[in-house]
Amino acid sequence: MRTSPAQHPRLFDINKAVAVLMLATAIGMLFWPTVSAAQELTIAPPTDLPPPGSNDHRLPYNLDSLVALMMLAAAVGMAAMLNAGAAKTRTIGTLCAALVCFAVVGWFLAVAASDAFIEPKAPLLPTDPIKPALLWILTLICLGGGVLLLRAAARQRWRNDTLALPDRNDAERFGRISRLLHWTTAILFLSLIPMGIFMTMIPDDVWYRQGYYVVHKTIGFLVFALLIARFVWHRVSPQPPLESSLSRWEKRLAKIVHVSLYVIMLAMPITGFALSTYGGMLSHFFIWDFPLFWGVNLEAGLPYALLHKVVIPLLIFLVFAGHLLGVLKHHFIDKHGESLRRMVS
Repeated sequence: MRTSPAQHPRLFDINKAVAVLMLATAIGMLFWPTVSAAQELTIAPPTDLPPPGSNDHRLPYNLDSLVALMMLAAAVGMAAMLNAGAAKTRTIGTLCAALVCFAVVGWFLAVAASDAFIEPKAPLLPTDPIKPALLWILTLICLGGGVLLLRAAARQRWRNDTLALPDRNDAERFGRISRLLHWTTAILFLSLIPMGIFMTMIPDDVWYRQGYYVVHKTIGFLVFALLIARFVWHRVSPQPPLESSLSRWEKRLAKIVHVSLYVIMLAMPITGFALSTYGGMLSHFFIWDFPLFWGVNLEAGLPYALLHKVVIPLLIFLVFAGHLLGVLKHHFIDKHGESLRRMVS
């Protein structure tokens, strides 16, 4: 009879080691960019702007829209499998999430060998020169996340329980619909970060540059729509209260972090849309384009550029690091095993 690995104590826990490494990398990523960005923050507007609305083209056969559709299908599929009733399906979902992390690592290695990475577009912001380093750091985090998820999948193979999950939230955990919305939004939003960093490095004359913008803007609109759906659903089915074992300051901090996450995820697509429109660039949603609702005005678009490209990204790293820190603390230090099961099982 085979025994579960959990029955054998180990002196070295790779899960904790990788988690600590990821957390240290994420926290270090917060402060290092601010050193380079501490200089005067200015933007040198380009003098050879294309005509307004000239970015209405797509890659051949609408390949960019198909990629965005595949990313949406993969996010929904993983979110569904991670919260499926059958234990084997949940294990497959965890394995798929690990493979996605490794796929991101593979994507970056291919990107790092491209001319767009070696000789990127001329920087407009003081923070632009650190983008290659940020992509390296994010790749290391994805690699660590893939290892952790593989370990989790290996542990899950011993489970044979059935997850009886209602559609609505209850007093102890989130229901199926909330979980699907949460994980689909999280997966899509996290995919925007490395994509957004790299696409602004691509020189204007590279043939696939526009394809990245189509995918990025499409996913941005999807994230915005999913967030609105979450707001509506939580009015219909209120969220479960925080765990009673948390102290008062932990509950307050958790609420601050959750509200900050919502604000950031809403602000990112809104500022991106405003920035594109003030720059005379159409915003894309699969094969459709949004019209330019106002005229080109680079001066009016400057605050949105700083928010979208500097301020909000730094806040993303800060808030997500805090969110990750809280999750790791509850799971590994406080030994609250049920805290993770509120949103994933």
